[in-house]
Amino acid sequence: MPKTLSPDILKTLPLFSGLTEQEKDILLKAGHIRHFMKGEHLFLHGDPIRYFYIICNGTVQLFRENPGGREKTTDVRIKGQTISKTEIFDAVRVHQVNAIAADDVVVMEFPMVWLKESAKKHSAFALNLLSAISRNAREAEIEAEHQATMSSAQLVACFIQRVCILHDFNPCGFELPYSKTLIASRLGMELETFSRTLSKLKEHGITVNGTHVAIHDLGGIDRYVCANCSVAEDCQTHQVIGEKATTRRNV
Repeated sequence: MPKTLSPDILKTLPLFSGLTEQEKDILLKAGHIRHFMKGEHLFLHGDPIRYFYIICNGTVQLFRENPGGREKTTDVRIKGQTISKTEIFDAVRVHQVNAIAADDVVVMEFPMVWLKESAKKHSAFALNLLSAISRNAREAEIEAEHQATMSSAQLVACFIQRVCILHDFNPCGFELPYSKTLIASRLGMELETFSRTLSKLKEHGITVNGTHVAIHDLGGIDRYVCANCSVAEDCQTHQVIGEKATTRRNV
């Protein structure tokens, strides 16, 4: 089982960059640890916004439901990432999504007033917060572009690459960290469409058997996916995948 982030590791997160050790200690003292079992909600759409969260372990699904009860996953957050940071600048006072533990989750929970006061007191913290919000907005723009210009197979191949790098998996073989149902929802696909798409990836360099994934042709993926992306040269996933491909050629 993955280790839960310790307070010392939390201090290394980008959110606390530029702060002194004493300032980090003071800020982290305001939080407390909470545990959520798989399937338990952190909050529901429409709940008052009371807390900011840092995920110490596990995976949190953020999603909305239409009037018919159909879910659309808006994001999947993992260890080291945060939830509810954008609400500090939002006039809306209630959550616009549901948050549910996709597996057993441990979070460090802070009152929302802590987030606002910390941003006022520490310019470095405020800049880190703005940087994170800006990065999320940019990623949303790129995702919207991909949804409009890429095929289902390209979207899945791009997502698998991101998962590989985000979790620091060995591209030669790893297990999907999320259920196929969750991934399909995140990509805006029906589960049946997602399942059919997986079989098409083999010819482009990715083999999926059950939950096991092997990326066996990074060059093929680059030509199939990244060559069709307007921001590939600035994409960290693309860069790291390229480095791994170079390492393979030199071994």
